[in-house]
Amino acid sequence: MPTVQPLRYAHSDGHTDVCFDESGKHMLTCGTDGDVRVWAGIDDDDAVSHRVGDRVYGIIYKNSRFFTSSDTNTIQAHTFPDGGPDGILTRFTAPVNHMVINQSGKTMVACSSDFTIKAVEVETCSHKTMQGHEAPVLSVALDPKEEFVASSSCDGTVRIWQHTDHSQVTSMSILPKTNDVSLSKTMCRLCWDLKGENLFVPVEKEIHIYERSSWKKVGAFQDEDIAGVLSILALSPDGKTLAAASSEGSILVLDIKTKKCVDRYRHPKKFSVTSLAWNPKKATELAFCDQEGQLGMMENITLSLDTKQSVPVQETRAKETLGIFDDDDDDDMLIQATNDEKKMGIDLGADNSGDDDQIPVIKPLGDLDDDAMSKKSDQDDSASVISDAPLVLPPAPVVVEGFKPTPLQNPFQPGSTPIHLSSRFMVWNSIGIIKQYNTEEENSIDIEFHNTSVHHAMHISNSSNYTLADMSSEAVVLAAESEDGNSSKLTCMHFGSWDSCKEWTTSMPEGEEITAVTLGEDWVAVATDKRNIRLFSLGGIQREIFSIPGPVVCMAGHTNQLMLVYHRGMAIPGDQCLGVTLMYVEGKQSTVLGGQPLPLSPKTALAWTGFSAEGTPFYMESSGIVRMLNRKFGPSWIQVANTKSHAKGKSDHYWIVGVNENPQQLRCIPCKGSRYPPVLPRPAVSILPFHVPFCEMNTEKSQYEETLWRTRLFGQHFDQWMAQGFEFESSRKVDNLKPAQEALMKLFALSARSDREFRALEVCEMMPEQHTLQLAIKYASRIKHMHLAERISELAQQKEEEAEQEEEEEEEDVQQASYNPAPAWTGRNGHMGVQPRGHSIQDEEVMDEGDEEINMDEEEEDEERPSGPMLNFKSKSEKPTRPQFISSARSSNPFKMSQGSQKTTPSGGAKGTQVFDSMNRKKVDKSKAADPIIIGKPGKILVKPKKSTQGNLFATKPKTDTPKSDTPCETPTPQQSTPSAFDLWLEKNRIELEEEHPDLGDADLVQTAAERFRDVPREEKQVWITKAKQLKSENSENVQNTENTSAEISAENKKRKRDEMDPKGIKDIANKKKKESFLDSNKKPLSQSTNSKLAGFAFQKD
Repeated sequence: MPTVQPLRYAHSDGHTDVCFDESGKHMLTCGTDGDVRVWAGIDDDDAVSHRVGDRVYGIIYKNSRFFTSSDTNTIQAHTFPDGGPDGILTRFTAPVNHMVINQSGKTMVACSSDFTIKAVEVETCSHKTMQGHEAPVLSVALDPKEEFVASSSCDGTVRIWQHTDHSQVTSMSILPKTNDVSLSKTMCRLCWDLKGENLFVPVEKEIHIYERSSWKKVGAFQDEDIAGVLSILALSPDGKTLAAASSEGSILVLDIKTKKCVDRYRHPKKFSVTSLAWNPKKATELAFCDQEGQLGMMENITLSLDTKQSVPVQETRAKETLGIFDDDDDDDMLIQATNDEKKMGIDLGADNSGDDDQIPVIKPLGDLDDDAMSKKSDQDDSASVISDAPLVLPPAPVVVEGFKPTPLQNPFQPGSTPIHLSSRFMVWNSIGIIKQYNTEEENSIDIEFHNTSVHHAMHISNSSNYTLADMSSEAVVLAAESEDGNSSKLTCMHFGSWDSCKEWTTSMPEGEEITAVTLGEDWVAVATDKRNIRLFSLGGIQREIFSIPGPVVCMAGHTNQLMLVYHRGMAIPGDQCLGVTLMYVEGKQSTVLGGQPLPLSPKTALAWTGFSAEGTPFYMESSGIVRMLNRKFGPSWIQVANTKSHAKGKSDHYWIVGVNENPQQLRCIPCKGSRYPPVLPRPAVSILPFHVPFCEMNTEKSQYEETLWRTRLFGQHFDQWMAQGFEFESSRKVDNLKPAQEALMKLFALSARSDREFRALEVCEMMPEQHTLQLAIKYASRIKHMHLAERISELAQQKEEEAEQEEEEEEEDVQQASYNPAPAWTGRNGHMGVQPRGHSIQDEEVMDEGDEEINMDEEEEDEERPSGPMLNFKSKSEKPTRPQFISSARSSNPFKMSQGSQKTTPSGGAKGTQVFDSMNRKKVDKSKAADPIIIGKPGKILVKPKKSTQGNLFATKPKTDTPKSDTPCETPTPQQSTPSAFDLWLEKNRIELEEEHPDLGDADLVQTAAERFRDVPREEKQVWITKAKQLKSENSENVQNTENTSAEISAENKKRKRDEMDPKGIKDIANKKKKESFLDSNKKPLSQSTNSKLAGFAFQKD
């Protein structure tokens, strides 16, 4: 008989379940009180409790996690031993009655009272449903070979299912029928043998054995002492013993080989046993629970009828002697006991009758004859030696496992949920939502638009079994897999078309499957399993086809940009090796990213890919990290958010549906205990902030730095728009960069107050505006950091010289006539700033935040007069003279005021800023005209170009009768036309510009070209300048040789022109005769200066 201690109270009355952890040191129980308790053995008086729900129906343990089925009709994973939630594996519509898991812990099979069985992949939470039972399912059992699944139900049947395709193999009506689990007398817990060759089914008071191959009954376990109906079966870890429990408290331990009962136990109160669990490390321990919520443990279980196998080596001598008197074969048992005593270190010897020390040892054997015992022992020495020899097992074969590559991530559609779900999102983006319903009653697709003015909602039948979808403001595209001999096909519903034919369909070549689709501005991209990318127009024209070097993972499109992510090779174990390609498929086609590796965190996969509303690529990993493309630095990818940091639980995740850069918004759907949101009820969208992971974010310095760089990073799309020829209101960029400007000035003030002058100067180098440098000089002077003010003054001088040099180069290249922009101040970071002068007082207040207040009278006076450290440069009409900056190399006191400076400095200047009185404030012209945004096609960022504010820079001068001014300052010298750097650049790129802007006239086209030429990098611009200078030097010699002749021809032409320009012709003949007589009177040739003067005189009006 086994040893059973008094039962322990574990849970409230009702169904109770129990299992062991893999080490065998802990037992886990659950019950109707909704708690899970962890016991460190049956004697544990302080079990750890974890609240799971109101009622818990089942529990299993695998791979440091335990899984529970509760009254929420879900299977929830929990971490062990802390019990924290770790995700929801699957959901049912009724309570889960039973669940099992395979040896690897990757596949779980569960059954429910909603008549269904689900096979769930633990890692991906994907599942397949087996339907066919006509009543609640009682239990399931997974074949050890993972080929079949057995199930029992209240409809009286035991069914066998194929685990691969989840089809039914056979059905056996062998159980009593009931309407509900609570009315059933048996829970019919099935189990397989260790090799999966036989299936054990408890039926009434027998255990039927069914053969795997034929599914016929080949035997049964029977016992006369069984009380009640057998309900639960549990196979021992070694597969040699089977435990069975009945509805009236009987527990039997059966030897599978002999089909005999080797041990038994009867509940003292005859309560129904609800669960059994073998200890995986101790084969003689069996835990059980009853209907009253009590926990018990059977110890020292007899596992076989063979006594030799049933007697453990470590067993006490008292039990050995008791076994001797229970058998008639005294001699054999004596030999066995003697050998066991030798193993325990007690030397009995052949003749030990005279040894007093051994009397207590052989005292129970006193009735036997000592001589006979010694003689028998001597005769069996050889047998004793053999039995004492340790059992030598053959060495286990050494299995050398090679490298196991990480399975490749399957292709997916961004913004979609898994295909196996009966109701799922095919896509959810910033345009709308496409939902798919695939049930036995319905197979349809619903299309909704966030903005109903784009298009009304649609409901279509999914007779073609579409599985992929994408949508834009112009069209909806659907794709289906090949089936029943039909090729994979693509369908586009172009509701933005102006004609009556708004739908077209095309089929892929035979054997080519569509794996991903996406939509752009007026194009459709399709990726196939043959690694082909096919481009179609929205009207259905095949435009391009090209190949990628690996299987596609996903695609995304925005206006004229296409982003592809694919497998580029074999990664290190656990990681994915992905490549990304970003290209422009329309207009000036080019490739931005040509297969560069896509950065992923260790042990993660790609979860989402797409574009922001402004056209910047983004992607999210399975770990919740969100990254965006930094076009200025590299280009490279930078982390801008971590959605996992906003999740409340370990199993909670966020599902991205859209990204905006201005304002900075990450639109996500929170998923509690899952990675995907359910279709019903409709989930709510949350907005998460962006955050760049800088170091020491708890410090004020790092917070300013993070705000500065995040704002500039999310303002790069303005430069990208400008490079693409788009136009926008300048105030939008100013407002977008204002937080960066404020953070920059706060960072300077913080560095200056902390006596970090070198750091403060580094901050000044990043300031893109002139007036911010002046504010920095003023602030440094006011807080008595005069050396820092001097350094900033030198930096301002250097930046001004660079700006003037760049401006001169632009004026020479573009031959600027009327358009004269203010100099752009470029910092070390390379960002261009746009800030009106009117913000200077506001910026100064931001810089002074946290410090002493500035006198408002002084600030108002600073706006009216050029005082303090403000720089002042003369206007463009005068020849610019270099401003007098303070140099640290002077030996005299640079801060001593002279009499002249005192006279020129108005009274009431800012305190501590007299050192910069020699510097005047430069006046910057501000253009108040805003560029209005004209919304064209929906989905485009394009805006119509503003009206030209300047003439055609290089058009031929029109003939006019209006003469020039009377001022004789111009001396026209005929020269050969030499093209400038801008002319050379325009000549090469004119065709491309005309293709990009076919609606622009010559004047607007030249203006657009001039703006584009300003954005050309300095290195490339210098090349064009060098070419222009070479052409100029080559033409200079020809001009010098033909100067005199050209002057004479020019004078004659100007005289003729003057004659033609005279409307009345009153004095034409007289003037002509005078000039001819004057020329005839001069016999010798005139000098060049004389010719020039005469030509100028002849050109003037009377």
